[in-house]
Amino acid sequence: MDIYGSIQDAKLHQLLPFVLLYIGPETMLPLASALAAVGGVLLLFWQRLVGLIRKFWRFLFRKNG
Repeated sequence: MDIYGSIQDAKLHQLLPFVLLYIGPETMLPLASALAAVGGVLLLFWQRLVGLIRKFWRFLFRKNG
């Protein structure tokens, strides 16, 4: 039995609107804060991250000769 069939059998699709109404902006603030922190760290170290990737790429595909 697939997941979609299980959801229909359990009548969970009728509860979905109520679950979505329960999730308000105040419950999303911690998630938004965590995503902003990850984005900030990426922006801080973007040049070094790209440099490491380039160095690794050159190491993998260098010509022996």
